[in-house]
Amino acid sequence: MTAAALLEILDDLRARPHAPDRAPVQHAALGYLTALVREGLDLDEQEPIPDDRPIGEVGVDSLLALELGDRIAEDIGVTLSAETLADQPTLRELADRLAAEVPAAAA
Repeated sequence: MTAAALLEILDDLRARPHAPDRAPVQHAALGYLTALVREGLDLDEQEPIPDDRPIGEVGVDSLLALELGDRIAEDIGVTLSAETLADQPTLRELADRLAAEVPAAAA
């Protein structure tokens, strides 16, 4: 999942006349974050990355966490604090956070 794909889903949801369903946004955000972590750890696409374990347990060190934060800010305009990333959230928790913040940043 790319940042462009995530933003395309958000644009589609904003165009709907009723309140958007958050599930597609959360799913897209999780795919985007998983792709970033996979790239940062130089993992093969077939290598599973658990989304329910703290990011440090899947191999994200403090330097990579900061790089991920910078990339997220650059790609989709959402700033995650260093503290948020240092708290070792799971990918699912980060996806929920992005899903909540992306519409405001992209609007």
